[in-house]
Amino acid sequence: MGLLLLSGVAHLLWTLLNQGGHPSQLIGDLIFLPAYLSAAALSWRRSASFQGKVAWGWRFFSFGLLSWSVGQLYFTVLDNFTTIAPYPSFADVGYFGLALCFAVGLWLVGDIGKGQRGDVRFTLDAVMISLATGVLYWNLILKASSHPFEFQPWIALAYPLADLILLMTAVLIALWSPHSPVARRFPMLGLGLLLFLVADAIYQTQAGTLRYSAAGMLNVLWTLGAVSLGCWAYFNRPSVSQDAVPDVPRWSELAEAILTLLPSFGFMVSLWLLMTTQGLFTHTSKAVQGAALCALLLISLGLIRQVLSLRMELGLRRKLQGQASLDTLTGVFNRRQITERLAGVIRKATQHGTSSAVLFIDLDRFKRINDAFGHRTGDEVLTEAARRIGRCIRDHDSIARMGGDEFVVILSRIRDAQEAGLVAQRILHAVSRPILLNDQSFALTASIGIAVSPDDGQVGEALVHHADLAMYQVKKGSRNGYQFYSQTLVVDVQPQLKIEAQLLGALERGEFQLHYQPLIELKSGRIHSLECLLRWVSPVLGAVSPATFIPLAEERGLIVELGSWVLRQAAEHVSTWRDAGHTQLCVSVNISPVQFEQPDFVALVESILGEYHLPGQALLLELTEGSLIKDLAASNVKLAQLRARGIRIGLDDFGTGFSSLSYLRQLQVDILKIDRSFISAMEGEGSAFVQMIVQLAQHLGLTTVAEGIETHSQRVVLTALNCEIGQGYLFCRPQPADAIPFLLRSHQHVRVPEPVGS
Repeated sequence: MGLLLLSGVAHLLWTLLNQGGHPSQLIGDLIFLPAYLSAAALSWRRSASFQGKVAWGWRFFSFGLLSWSVGQLYFTVLDNFTTIAPYPSFADVGYFGLALCFAVGLWLVGDIGKGQRGDVRFTLDAVMISLATGVLYWNLILKASSHPFEFQPWIALAYPLADLILLMTAVLIALWSPHSPVARRFPMLGLGLLLFLVADAIYQTQAGTLRYSAAGMLNVLWTLGAVSLGCWAYFNRPSVSQDAVPDVPRWSELAEAILTLLPSFGFMVSLWLLMTTQGLFTHTSKAVQGAALCALLLISLGLIRQVLSLRMELGLRRKLQGQASLDTLTGVFNRRQITERLAGVIRKATQHGTSSAVLFIDLDRFKRINDAFGHRTGDEVLTEAARRIGRCIRDHDSIARMGGDEFVVILSRIRDAQEAGLVAQRILHAVSRPILLNDQSFALTASIGIAVSPDDGQVGEALVHHADLAMYQVKKGSRNGYQFYSQTLVVDVQPQLKIEAQLLGALERGEFQLHYQPLIELKSGRIHSLECLLRWVSPVLGAVSPATFIPLAEERGLIVELGSWVLRQAAEHVSTWRDAGHTQLCVSVNISPVQFEQPDFVALVESILGEYHLPGQALLLELTEGSLIKDLAASNVKLAQLRARGIRIGLDDFGTGFSSLSYLRQLQVDILKIDRSFISAMEGEGSAFVQMIVQLAQHLGLTTVAEGIETHSQRVVLTALNCEIGQGYLFCRPQPADAIPFLLRSHQHVRVPEPVGS
């Protein structure tokens, strides 16, 4: 690169110093070569940055510059060491080699795609811009100049015409392919080709009149052209890999505007011919007739180009309108479009005395697929579900995606509500068939609500809302079914909707609080630890049961944020109580399956412990068996990381899952919590089952905790069975955090928890 720039400066200085003198002809002929050879080397080096045809394009640029250098060497020999005229001669073959190689290089480096080459507008642009610029160049420059060579004037004319074609080709490729290497650093390429054009045009006028000089400024233009092309090669570094999206030049947006103005360029040239040529259509001169033909051809090409552009624009507009009405993922109608279609369906049904129906479909527990397998897999499952629903309806019916995993089906021209029920049954059957993706089988179910017009409403929004209420009622039940809308549903569903509405933002409004219930050693009566329990007291709803709002929080994706808040609050409370003297106190926190599945769950727990300077023994995490056995290997990895930190793990509600006994031996847990249903059943059905659980836990080295102890007789039986820890209303109801210090002082000192793995 340094040699290239130095060559350009040296040529310019040598020319300025020899103005009016007698320069060396040999030096004047050879001074071009360093710039051209340097530019050729830079082009060849740049080919290593690309692959395939683009790399070959750069090599052809190098071949072209070398071809010009060979021609110049031959010219130098003839000019300095023989009596043969150097022009015209075989040196012109080398010079023309640059134009031919550059034409091939531009086409390869331009990277015009098949779709663009096949576009008729591209061909029209190529013909029109070449014809228009050729007409201008002929009338403004070539026609006014004398022929430079007595015997072969076509040689001199061919140089600037070839340069003009190269320049127009480069401009056209850059406009049509603004991401290609031709467009990148295009001013340097365009300047180099323009300098060649100007130099060759001046030369063809000077050579014939014997005004050409080896030390003239004309020669500097050829060298500066090579310098510009070399700089273009040097700075045309791809900033991204070949597989990625290339850099977009700053002027790429301007390229679109220029393309739309190309037909106007042809019209302007035609208008200029009409204004400057007298008797354009009546003159008998062949030159004038040729100008008339060019004008007509340019006008015709411009009109055709405009018509094609208009058709393309209309087609694109229709395509965009279609995309605006379709869901981008599933290809069915979107929420916006369904309202308009539903209005038309209801209107036609009213005119023909028929009915129409809306089916509101929600895929049950679909969020679990996204959480477990990722959103890409979830999208594929969602698309297949939409396809199956679409196959269950008629051609004149419609399906739309309302968002997430919710769909709406519009049934037009149905006889009665029973027909809508049959369609719902077909959809349930189609959706429930296993979906096979990447050797994985996914089982789905759906909840469907149905509203029929005109009985359930004659306005589209009302029908969708009523179908949604009916679907919600199915969700509250066993799911995987359908239900028709009725007036009573409004009364049943509205309280649930109110809870859901108030739940959003309840954490930010500070409506949640923590209560704590002590776990008691059955033999000594001392407090073993405290269980943290979440409570929600809404200013609008009052106290809301955890059994109501916890599932809603999981379903709406709020449980992760809520669970993190609970962990942080519990850590803050236990840190305060330990600092007050209860140094061995431990608090247990219930962890949602969704929260446990988060990739950063272990890191979150460790950061909270570090924030409040707590040892791991101050925390016990309670999880259900269902959340652990979903992916046993991954669960055990997390459990091992937590236990290595000193945190103990409790298995909550043991015995309620079908696979508890088979998986218990494999789970890395410390405490077994016997579900309250087994404790309440002891007096009526006996304690054999509880005894079996206690013995199993002892065999595995686990501590047992009995939940829901409410009577003295239950405590006596559990103590006799060697159950170690008890929890229930018999001992203490859950207390707010500010009541815990008094509770701790009123009991004996807190027992030191057993070390992990004991």
